[in-house]
Amino acid sequence: MASSSALGYSFTEGIILAIITLIIGWQTVTYNVNFVPYIWLILPVLSYALTFVSLGAINYIKCGSVNFTLVGTSSIFTFGSVIFFLILSYFSFFQNFIIPVIPANLQYTYGAIVATAFFMFWAGLYGNAFGYGFVQSCPS
Repeated sequence: MASSSALGYSFTEGIILAIITLIIGWQTVTYNVNFVPYIWLILPVLSYALTFVSLGAINYIKCGSVNFTLVGTSSIFTFGSVIFFLILSYFSFFQNFIIPVIPANLQYTYGAIVATAFFMFWAGLYGNAFGYGFVQSCPS
């Protein structure tokens, strides 16, 4: 059973990734540039860095020192889940479950952005939850 702190850290990371996606999407709409290349470049790298810092802090809190190899390999889970969910969000079939929730006048402009943010929330949640399980093991 997952601890409440693992869910809390994972939920926070998911929210942060979703907010970053919305900010990037809002800026791409404002400046009339394509949303997709920025998301594919920024989100995986940023998610890895964010996860590395948060899992490093968790590893230090749980173990008293930071095992950088363990933290680095555990951060790959979030990186992989971001890539996986970006691939899912690319297909309109999966976006069609989220876009109808948005008001009709914003669906064309912000539909794909909100759908991608939804998937990034789950990517952060799943990836960080898996990584959290490994960094708290404290191998000697």
